[in-house]
Amino acid sequence: MSNDTPLPSGSTPQTPSDGGNSDIYALNADEVDTETLARDIAGLTWDLKALNTKAIDLRGLVSYTDFVIVCTATSDRHVQAIAKHVQNSLSEAGYKPLGIEGVESGQWALIDFGDAILHIFNGSVRDEYDLERMWPDAPFLELEDGPDDLYGHFELQKL
Repeated sequence: MSNDTPLPSGSTPQTPSDGGNSDIYALNADEVDTETLARDIAGLTWDLKALNTKAIDLRGLVSYTDFVIVCTATSDRHVQAIAKHVQNSLSEAGYKPLGIEGVESGQWALIDFGDAILHIFNGSVRDEYDLERMWPDAPFLELEDGPDDLYGHFELQKL
């Protein structure tokens, strides 16, 4: 999120303690709509240069979440760093994950915040799971100011 984005009523920006630069709003989780949460998660992935971040809008299509956010990391450590940054930043804003899986392996990580679930994939693992095609009728949330828009699209080289 950019610094010129107006704050929602009754909120104050916080700087994450793990070095990120996203504005996280100190709101009660009940006061934030799920679309804002999905956008905030996407922004947090960009703080650590995640690639090809997408937010799949599943509202009305599934009962267990509203958004699935998917991004690509460039290494095992990158997966772990993105997961830690998102978890720490949202915890500081009052969000507690319902579940965290896979972080230790560095190949794939999942952080479930209930209304939004983040999947972080290392390289070609994302292609294997192909989550974007699981819901062919689901629209993608338009995300602005991501690295693809600012710096061009990055492709990982397969070895």
